Amino acid sequence: MFYYIVSSLLLLGTILPSLSAGDPPQTRPFHMGFTRWPADFTLEGMITAEKFAHDHGDIVSVMFIGGVPWSEALAGQPFSQDVQNNFKYRPPQGRKLFLSISPLNMDRKALAPYWGSKDNLPLPKPWNTAKLDDPDVKKAYLQFVLRAVEAMKPDYLAIGIENNVLLSNDARKWAQLKTLHAETYAAVKEKHPALPVFFTTEVMHYKKLATEARKTDQVKEVAEMMQHSDYFAMSFYPHMSYDVPKPLPANFFDFARDYKKPIAVSETGMTSRDVELKSFKVTLRGSEAEQKQYLDLLLSIASRDHYQFVVQFATTDFEKLCEKLPAPVNDMARIWCFTGMQTSDKKPKPALQVWENYFKARYNP
Repeated sequence: MFYYIVSSLLLLGTILPSLSAGDPPQTRPFHMGFTRWPADFTLEGMITAEKFAHDHGDIVSVMFIGGVPWSEALAGQPFSQDVQNNFKYRPPQGRKLFLSISPLNMDRKALAPYWGSKDNLPLPKPWNTAKLDDPDVKKAYLQFVLRAVEAMKPDYLAIGIENNVLLSNDARKWAQLKTLHAETYAAVKEKHPALPVFFTTEVMHYKKLATEARKTDQVKEVAEMMQHSDYFAMSFYPHMSYDVPKPLPANFFDFARDYKKPIAVSETGMTSRDVELKSFKVTLRGSEAEQKQYLDLLLSIASRDHYQFVVQFATTDFEKLCEKLPAPVNDMARIWCFTGMQTSDKKPKPALQVWENYFKARYNP
């Protein structure tokens, strides 16, 4: 989810005809849902986000992005209480569970940190010098994934989150990740042949709207990894780059059809207001009207192309959470702070009506 701000604005494009509030669809071919990202670092903030996700979606996304219990997974030992507590989540009856696990750190530059008594702990020896394709890394990662699947029984499984960002950061490590991913995919599918298993692709880097990606062959490299993926799943936040055209062209997501595989949106969101990032000396532009327009376009395309699911990252704006974070982490969090479907005081945004129009439609895959 960490994108880099680039400089120029592309020409305006045309958009698909949008649905008005009075013209809702009768059916939809895709599931709709959210992560449980909290509105605040309080019990109330967590309950607010989870309740909204359960009330306004039929799929819940759980993302393990804070590390892997490397040592315990390798040795077959019990995981910490924190890991076990995370394994206990179940969505309400009738909702699907989408589980995402990443072998990479938050910057998508290196091996994921250690998940012990809490997540995001420094890697202990020898993990701090391990390569992504080291035998112990491959074994430990596979065992963690398999134990998570056994415990949580997800309906969809991502074994890599925004993998292609690593290609932009480090071509050598990308080659290692391809090996890790291919072997993990094969082993998981052997044990769970009916479970959709895939990785997610960060669209800014894929379309070279991020500066670091411009010297990489994203299409070729992602295509190679897609040989070991059941879905083409996308991560996209359009306000993250000045190079994203406004309004978004109707053909912007057409590339997703090239792989001839089911398509999904693993995480997305559009800021509903301008956000000043003091650490980066830049302002991300957005408005409630642009948020609504983007969501209307995305869901229209998802319906047209029969996506599997669309996951909106934030249910609720979380500026209260951002205020409690130290600099510059607070600035980083503000990138997604106002992408919720409701404000922090639970006031619905115009985009929520678009969401509800589709969500109330009958699911007909």
